[in-house]
Amino acid sequence: MDLKLSCEYRAVGLRPQHIAASNRTLKDAEELIGVLEDISFPVLVGTKHRPLSPDANDDMVLDVAINGYADAIVTTNVRYFASAAEHFGIPVLTPRNFLPAFRNGEFTDAD
Repeated sequence: MDLKLSCEYRAVGLRPQHIAASNRTLKDAEELIGVLEDISFPVLVGTKHRPLSPDANDDMVLDVAINGYADAIVTTNVRYFASAAEHFGIPVLTPRNFLPAFRNGEFTDAD
């Protein structure tokens, strides 16, 4: 995980409207984000491959995925990520598609 991206995820994930939509507490959200930060690996973005996405704000995510040799990008915004990620061999999945694949062992920390 890139520090800038991690800070952005934390800021967005802790927005009051997202907490309310999750039907959880702020403490629950902070704990989940903390766990995700604990299990993530630092990624040095040594090479920026820009522009990649129709949305320039998504390029940071793509740079981290490419430089970190990500197994997949999980997003609800498949449309903006798919073509750029495909060029680098990174599948782009919705959370709905990723979870069953993960449960079936298609994505593990042994890769």
